[in-house]
Amino acid sequence: MKKILLSGLAVLLMAPVFSQRASTNFDIYSRTIDINQKSLAFGLTEAQFNSIKDEAYANPSFVQGKIFQEDQLMKDDVPMRYNAFADEIEIKKNSSDENYGALIKDPTIFVKMFRDIYVFVPYEGSNEKGGYFNVLSDGKTYDLYKKTKATFREPQKARTSYERDTPPSFQKTVTYYLVQDGTFLEMPSSKSKILKMMDSKKKEVKEYIGQNNIDLDKEADMIKLVSYFDSLL
Repeated sequence: MKKILLSGLAVLLMAPVFSQRASTNFDIYSRTIDINQKSLAFGLTEAQFNSIKDEAYANPSFVQGKIFQEDQLMKDDVPMRYNAFADEIEIKKNSSDENYGALIKDPTIFVKMFRDIYVFVPYEGSNEKGGYFNVLSDGKTYDLYKKTKATFREPQKARTSYERDTPPSFQKTVTYYLVQDGTFLEMPSSKSKILKMMDSKKKEVKEYIGQNNIDLDKEADMIKLVSYFDSLL
């Protein structure tokens, strides 16, 4: 699958290790997640944590997915979900299991959950600094990636009688990136700045937006626009 696994990000240096993982003893788990320690890690009671835990996920439910290394299917029908706070793909060995683990972070490994594709991209050659991105479109020149991040906000006590206590929460933010040969360009929120990014085909892109009623606040329309721009190149 083209450009899903970025070649310029230390993949070649790690190839001998990854080739061993592709054997029949392929181990997809980097660690087991201790469910009972999660509430303590945030300094919350179990009830407090259970009331907000779903907010940390792009989709809180485990869904059946596929795990690939390069373009080779390694495991099928794996229950998985994306933890946007920990930036991890959480996986179970069986859907009936209560316990689960984290998928090993490896730039040659990507997953498919229904229509969603998640790839792991190192940062400055480091897996520890890297993260997962949702691939929204895969073009011949440009791809569109999405990064969902959940940030934990601690509970706050009201400072005055006019205020209310603020409960703990996970707040999600979404950032889009135009990706070319391993270079990530953050997509701006304004239409004019997006057009500037596509300056080489500005006239055609502007006409396409008008003729197709493209709303750049909608993800589906953003995908259409990037795919159209890529087709012009």
